Amino acid sequence: MTRNLQAILCILVLLFAAAAPATAGDTTVETSTFLSVTSPEQYDTIWSDLVPPEATVVGRAGASNGIRDVVVESSAGMVSCGNGTEFACSVPVAEGNETITVTLIDNLGKTSDAVLHVYVNVDTPPPPWIYVIGTVRDADGRPVPGATVRFESVLPLSSGPHPVTAETADDGGYLIENAFGYGQTVSVEKDGYLPLHREVAFEGTVNHLYLELEPEPPQARTAPGFSAWAGILALSGGLLAVRAGRRREG
Repeated sequence: MTRNLQAILCILVLLFAAAAPATAGDTTVETSTFLSVTSPEQYDTIWSDLVPPEATVVGRAGASNGIRDVVVESSAGMVSCGNGTEFACSVPVAEGNETITVTLIDNLGKTSDAVLHVYVNVDTPPPPWIYVIGTVRDADGRPVPGATVRFESVLPLSSGPHPVTAETADDGGYLIENAFGYGQTVSVEKDGYLPLHREVAFEGTVNHLYLELEPEPPQARTAPGFSAWAGILALSGGLLAVRAGRRREG
């Protein structure tokens, strides 16, 4: 009987031990991390005229146990971006195909990686293609339809001039697409108006530009089919005829 009681007590002890809650040292801690790189994007072309070239890496990070560090590494070097939830830092890179690895390290040593494959071009970045929306009007504010609007980059391009032209609609509106660079030489021509030429430095990739044409002075206009040379010849012929008539009278 005593042995049976001891056996029952042992079984109860084992059951209570199995049902008892785990101690703090035995608790499993769930961890989570978040890492997002917003710039550069995968397979981007990076332009850098620095020596050595550099790439700026921008993104956001998060960790349930806190961030110890965000490390950015390339084939040319490694930098620490700190432990903030938003990061931006420049890392040295090599020209050509390059791999950039961003590593998030939390306070428990757990890591998360983001790997980017980019192309590094060691040169001054080219200007962007720009768009310009606008209207052409006369001095009284009336629209000028059928005017030719021409944009040409002020940059010396190895491929030669890159002109973009458009014709104004009935309301005087025009749209210039894919003009190369912020600096442009703008020209507008229309019969009956003085030609307009000016240089404009735009600030964005989408812009608005309103242009005004001055009417051509009356003395500068010639009748259709009657050129200045024709007028000179007619005047000369008239003078010769007058002289010939005077000689006959004499």
